[in-house]
Amino acid sequence: MQLLSNEEQVFITCPDEFIPEPGQYMLAAEQGAIRSTPLIPAGRWKHGFVAALPPREIWKPGTALTLFGPLGNGFNLPGDVLRLAMIALGRTNSHLLPLMRKINSSYSSVTLFSDVLPADLPPDVEVYPLQDFSESIDWADFFVVDMPLIALGDLDAMFSQPSFNLSGLRGQVLVQSEMPCCGLGKCGVCAVKVKRTWKLTCEDGPVFELSGLLKGLRW
Repeated sequence: MQLLSNEEQVFITCPDEFIPEPGQYMLAAEQGAIRSTPLIPAGRWKHGFVAALPPREIWKPGTALTLFGPLGNGFNLPGDVLRLAMIALGRTNSHLLPLMRKINSSYSSVTLFSDVLPADLPPDVEVYPLQDFSESIDWADFFVVDMPLIALGDLDAMFSQPSFNLSGLRGQVLVQSEMPCCGLGKCGVCAVKVKRTWKLTCEDGPVFELSGLLKGLRW
């Protein structure tokens, strides 16, 4: 484990073919434990992947973990995107790094809006504080948002600019959530309101279409 940009990260040993795609997750559990912890990779290292250490976990170097995955639906960006805006609203922006590294060379411009100092950022990605996002909302033709479940109510306020056409909005949201039942018990803790129905982050996410999460576009 090591500390990067005020964030403790863990290096997980895992075969390359099992490493999740950007936006997907892996379940990790100490051997013999009942509870599993979702890990969203922040990148790769020579023996596997790197992830932010989840809150309340106290894994020590050398801890043996049982891994399940990759799981969930990741990012699937359309091929015609040229100007990509990424917004990180949680305690970390590391969940967006794998997507940046995968698509940065294919896009004319990629900008990250975050109040967390990025670590290991690709050199061509511009970075601005979150408060500057509203001034750039008309610039991007696609939005990628990483945010905790409890903050989903802030989405409408973020995109409620008078000059912005919500009907033409394109984007995807990575929802960070607790997953106590690991998708097996359908406990509902990770439930997200998508249009007129409820979806589970553990099964239907953790990446959702932005248009389905905005209240102004549900009816």
